[in-house]
Amino acid sequence: MSREEVFEKIARQTGRKPVECSCGLCKAMCHTPCLGTPQDILALIDAGYADKLCYTDWLVGVILGFTPNCIAMIQIKEENGWCVFYHDGLCELHDKGLKPTEGRLASHIVSPREVNPEYNLSFQVAKEWGDDNFDVVKEIVRKLSHYWDSKKETA
Repeated sequence: MSREEVFEKIARQTGRKPVECSCGLCKAMCHTPCLGTPQDILALIDAGYADKLCYTDWLVGVILGFTPNCIAMIQIKEENGWCVFYHDGLCELHDKGLKPTEGRLASHIVSPREVNPEYNLSFQVAKEWGDDNFDVVKEIVRKLSHYWDSKKETA
């Protein structure tokens, strides 16, 4: 599936629509980087942002009882208590069309439905890192390996 197809699927599943709000509550969400689907992360790598990404284990689903295991994924780094793409109150990815799915659909208004995994935005994004997207994840690993190997050669 394409990046937009996955985005539309998650939007339908969660009942969310794209939001463009820059109130204080929304800006405060940028303390934690938005989760991206494998397609979102591949788009960031292809746009030259491999250095802004890191490996992570998503544990929120375990804590909430949505899944028995952590979900391994590549996501955007956090530095100095903020997403690396947050500058002067704005997301640098927004105008480039590269904002990850969670950020495109996030809102400071939380629905009570979020306690249900079927409607939980973060969980719907995280579970895209499963077997259905194995080929995309494999391509991410290939490209990141190439990126890190090239960094070693220049060091």
